[in-house]
Amino acid sequence: MPGRVAARRGFTLIELLVVLAIIAVLVGLLLPAVQKVREAAARISCANNLHQIGLAIHARHGETGTIPPSYLWTDTGKPGGPGGPGGGPQEVIDYPRPIKFVEVVWPGWGWAAHLLPYLDQDPLFKRIDLTAPTTGPGAAGVRAVRLPVYACPSDYAAGVYTVLKADGRPVADAATNSYAGCYGFGGDLTAAPAAGNGVFVRNGRLAFKDVTDGLSNTLAVGERPALLAASPWVGVIDQGTLRTTPGAPVYQSLAQPPQAMPVARVWNKRLNDPWSEPYDFFGPHPGGMNALFLDGSVRTVRPSTPLDVFRAAATRAGNESLPLPE
Repeated sequence: MPGRVAARRGFTLIELLVVLAIIAVLVGLLLPAVQKVREAAARISCANNLHQIGLAIHARHGETGTIPPSYLWTDTGKPGGPGGPGGGPQEVIDYPRPIKFVEVVWPGWGWAAHLLPYLDQDPLFKRIDLTAPTTGPGAAGVRAVRLPVYACPSDYAAGVYTVLKADGRPVADAATNSYAGCYGFGGDLTAAPAAGNGVFVRNGRLAFKDVTDGLSNTLAVGERPALLAASPWVGVIDQGTLRTTPGAPVYQSLAQPPQAMPVARVWNKRLNDPWSEPYDFFGPHPGGMNALFLDGSVRTVRPSTPLDVFRAAATRAGNESLPLPE
């Protein structure tokens, strides 16, 4: 009727709470699925990174006949030069603490730097003087370049970080590498970086013919994300340390000498063992880590992978005949 105002009905408080509860339930149901899809995409992207690294290794081998070294080292970096004070075999004393570096470790350019021309990064590679140290002023603009191919999407700590000395003082800023070359099974990769039985050793000039276990049976590169132990893609930063983070699967946060930066080893522990060390591989994905084998295939190494299988995969000429991860 004229003059009568129609009543407007809104939500009661109870109805509003019911709607919000329904929305919360739906979000709770959808969020795990979204996270699962996101992680699956990250894992695929990470595997693609490793696949590209594998192609680069093969391209470099086809051109030079060799697998890149874990890093370059020259004894001219020792005080007094070759034969001078500080001469003799390399020595790193990491126990008791603090770590003592007995010799200079340089120039330090690692396997990831050597692969740049085969990863569409030739302009960046041409900026590198392989005879000058990674800590030098000429290398400052190279060290901090972030390269997506060396960053796993699940590695949320990937990026530029500050490399620290054993006493906590800064050495240099550098971009991280989510991946580490395989030094082998056992051995001391800090005191004997040239003696590994894996694919990547100091000053190495190994060829595919030296891998008698078979390329498909030999682990080349695995994951060690910066969120667990940050290391630079350029290789070795002299006087720096490789440090585990509080979230890493280790019994305590540890720091290791710089020789461990470009490589990891397999020892007496399975993947992601709670007693792991900075120079171990780590799997950031649910279920394990992506692993590049020398034939270019990318497979999964799981925490449940038998230790003897993991060890066998780490060596290049161990003459093992064991089933490897699919």
